[in-house]
Amino acid sequence: MVFIRPEFDCRGGGGADVSGLIASIKYALASEAPFDTQNLCFRVLGTSVVIEGQVSHCRGDDFVRRIAEDIAGADRVLVRIGCPRSNGLSKTDHSTSKENGDA
Repeated sequence: MVFIRPEFDCRGGGGADVSGLIASIKYALASEAPFDTQNLCFRVLGTSVVIEGQVSHCRGDDFVRRIAEDIAGADRVLVRIGCPRSNGLSKTDHSTSKENGDA
């Protein structure tokens, strides 16, 4: 795997470096993630890479953050990822409400 670790900022060029950095993170996630990463959006804000979207794995945000930080650096990654619940309730919430007679 090839990782491109650029030096860029919001004012000075660096377009190729930014594209390479995002491509490196996308490729690493696509090849290593145990879940689908197609619902993720990547962009650059100043000197940070912002990753937003949804994943189907409940700990997916931690996995994405770890991979991205390994490539870009811990101080350059902002992760905003959610994991939607299938029916609005987790299995624990659902069983608790039935036991209490609330369902």
